Amino acid sequence: MKYTAFMVDIVNSKKLTRENREEVQLFIKMTLHVLNDVFKPSLSFDVIFSAGDEVQGLFNNPSAAIMYYRLLKMILTPLQIRCGIGIGEWDIKIANGTSAEQDGTAFHNAREAISKAHNVIGWNILVYSNCYQDLTINTLLNASSLLSHKQSVYQSEIALLVELTVPFFDENVMEMESLPSILRLLQEKETINFYKSSKGKPDNDYKVFYASPLENEPVYVFSKDIFEDKMFLESTIKKGISTKIASITNTTRQNIDNIIKSGNISNIRNIDLTAILYMNKNY
Repeated sequence: MKYTAFMVDIVNSKKLTRENREEVQLFIKMTLHVLNDVFKPSLSFDVIFSAGDEVQGLFNNPSAAIMYYRLLKMILTPLQIRCGIGIGEWDIKIANGTSAEQDGTAFHNAREAISKAHNVIGWNILVYSNCYQDLTINTLLNASSLLSHKQSVYQSEIALLVELTVPFFDENVMEMESLPSILRLLQEKETINFYKSSKGKPDNDYKVFYASPLENEPVYVFSKDIFEDKMFLESTIKKGISTKIASITNTTRQNIDNIIKSGNISNIRNIDLTAILYMNKNY
């Protein structure tokens, strides 16, 4: 059986002040705890801090690693992360240890991937399995990453609200009942100095009301509906979503529609979904 090792670190973490670094690391720890609950069915070892500002985990499903990364990246934005995903064997198994104590080609490949991401400008996530499919999956993931990095803070917040309203979901890798805990996590994010200062204004117009309940309509990523037209993917942003988000953010549906368009939110989701489908089929 092949496993998927997952390694992440913070981009430019040394530029954070000591106070911000402590707050951010605590928030990342809280985020990992929440996402580990969401992805419990697909984790062989929880994603945890392994050394310094690096985190590491082990998945039994390769597409789950991409789905975990997407949510982690969106929750931590505008803090940027770097990710290496390695696919291979899990040879040395320490039953009562953490993922950082395990070993095998999956871990070696993840280390190779994150090292390459460190050294090559423009690549914040890389998958490595030593197979030709790596080229395709990494090109897809990089295209998504480049579009995401062009989003404003407000656009990225709306993208996250879209994700929580129409989340990509696979019942084999995730637990639906754990998703609402992300909202409580985001309320905590609003109190952290690093994130408050990143919005530019103390009384900015970009406030998102994470305390509001969200009724989600999940997109089942491997359902037959996804493949109704095999030439291209339809938008995964369902009718009425803009109205729901407008009511949460106290703005207009037209404004949300404009943000979704200008932030390439629908395009990014389609690229991500294609990457998830490709990962599932080829790895």
